Amino acid sequence: MSSQLLRASLRALVRPSLTKNVAAVSRITPRVMPAFQVARPFSSTFARMSTGSVDSDLVHKLDEELQYEKSNEEPEPEFIKEFLEANSFKLEDKPGVDEVSLTRTFGNEKIRVLFSISDINNTPSESFLPEDDMIEPGNEEDEEIVSFPVRASVTIEKDGQGAVTIDTVAQDGEIVIESVMYYKDNKLANEQSAEADWQRRGLYIGPQFSELDENLQQLYERYLEERGINSALANFLPDYIEYKEQKEYIQWLDNMKKFVAA
Repeated sequence: MSSQLLRASLRALVRPSLTKNVAAVSRITPRVMPAFQVARPFSSTFARMSTGSVDSDLVHKLDEELQYEKSNEEPEPEFIKEFLEANSFKLEDKPGVDEVSLTRTFGNEKIRVLFSISDINNTPSESFLPEDDMIEPGNEEDEEIVSFPVRASVTIEKDGQGAVTIDTVAQDGEIVIESVMYYKDNKLANEQSAEADWQRRGLYIGPQFSELDENLQQLYERYLEERGINSALANFLPDYIEYKEQKEYIQWLDNMKKFVAA
């Protein structure tokens, strides 16, 4: 199993909390102030106490974790470049942002695949084995352990014709369709505003996909495959999520360390 995926899924179980080994903050016994002494303004008192007794310990622990993660950090994997070149997708990934999108064109269509790295943390812990019980590399069951489901929303737009949003789940090299929705207005398929979300709630979202005629289901699957929503994408998504989650975790540690130390 990839060490990054195991860490992301079992961090809370395998590693102790960053604050468990930090000494507890001692209670400060208020001093009796002489009658003739003028009390200090609240603002100056707060400034004097802004550095707590645990700050240095927390900074040390954060730095320890940061250095550990950096020592295992790898350059951008080759699979990213290979996938993008082979499937004509453009990757849009902003540092610090949870969601990632892949975009491409197909004839007169604009296609966007939206997914989130939160799926790696939402995976049930029972899907993984403790380190002592891990299956040795090369075992046929190894791939089954590291695979986790990734929700991907596929939006296909045509100018003047509206848009279709297809919610899917990618796992074990397969794309499974959950629902197919049509929007007359392209904006409703893309906007993330509260107003757009409210309008979407009032629309008919279509039947349960699993209840459609089997031949119709198969045609929708082929429809997506022609547009690059295929097994290659299903394998790419969990790998990329694992890679991005590791990058974001390292940056989070660095940001927290700098904040506490300031």
